[in-house]
Amino acid sequence: MAANALPLLLLVALLIAPSAHAASCSAADRDALLSIRAALSEDAHLGVFSSWTATTDCCTNWYGVACDPNSGRVAYLSLRGEAEDAVMAPAGHPTSGVMSGYVSDAVCHLDHLSTLVLADWKRITGPIPSCVATSLPFLRVLELPGNALTGDIPASIGTLSRLTVLNLADNQLKGPIPTSITALGSSLKHLDLANNRLTGRVPPDFGNLAMLSRALLARNRLSGPIPPSVASMPRLADLDLSENQLTGSIPAALGSSRVLASLYLGANRISGSVPASLLGNSGLGILNLSRNAVDGAIPDAFTPRSYFTLLDLSRNRLTGAVPRSLATAAYVGHLDLSHNRLCGTIPAGAPFDHLDAASFASNSCLCGGPLGKCT
Repeated sequence: MAANALPLLLLVALLIAPSAHAASCSAADRDALLSIRAALSEDAHLGVFSSWTATTDCCTNWYGVACDPNSGRVAYLSLRGEAEDAVMAPAGHPTSGVMSGYVSDAVCHLDHLSTLVLADWKRITGPIPSCVATSLPFLRVLELPGNALTGDIPASIGTLSRLTVLNLADNQLKGPIPTSITALGSSLKHLDLANNRLTGRVPPDFGNLAMLSRALLARNRLSGPIPPSVASMPRLADLDLSENQLTGSIPAALGSSRVLASLYLGANRISGSVPASLLGNSGLGILNLSRNAVDGAIPDAFTPRSYFTLLDLSRNRLTGAVPRSLATAAYVGHLDLSHNRLCGTIPAGAPFDHLDAASFASNSCLCGGPLGKCT
């Protein structure tokens, strides 16, 4: 037994020793992290940086930092202003912190980073360093939401060929969506640029982002048409373009998607008709086209496979009757057809029997159902 144990102990020692050595933080990475810290100022009670000292190993002891076990280089930097861990919430309760300052260019010296998260600090200002897009070739996750960042999205963001998550939501970024972003077609899966001040058009070749499952671009100042290429995205499940200044019609081919689950286009300047393919799509569960200039009749295209948890066509210029095929839908949760120019009798039975008058209010001459008898 002792003879067999000795080789095993030697093997364990050999496995542990390189790992412990590799975890030691490089001086260059430590200096870069200290420069990042110097550019930021946290609330005194938070203590996020209390572990960041020059005398400790940044790979093993610094909050929000982790290193590659093989190279010992910093690969992970994640500081969130809303967290539940022991540092941010010692009593185990979620908390919210505030941090001011700016994102230092020193972050680009951490050239082995795969994850960079500085999220929900509310008062971090200034631009995103342009070198983030050119000096961090291993970056997979870039999350900087919930701050007060200004300036443009780095034009060369598309050179980050490994990027899977790009979240810059809830800032004050301006300028266009960089056209280079469509070069990330083989990697980008989650894109959130919502609630900024972005202008210009959605890139025409946006559909090249073949791996993208979520595209959240709401609450900006984007203009122009919805690119037809969006309809060809094979994995796009959630598309939110609401509260922009988009014009033109809704690409009918969007209704042919087999994976699209939610489509938010409300509060734009979209015109044209409602594509029948959207209403007959069995996978689409949320459709919001409210507050646009969509006109014509609502297509009588619902089927027993139509399943909408939310269907909002309110505040448009729709005419004609409420489609009778809507009664054949498998499920309709929230329905809003108010503030249009619809006329005629509301069909009887489900789903109309569980809806209230607000769902049909302010139309030309609707009657029946929750609006009362037709006279």
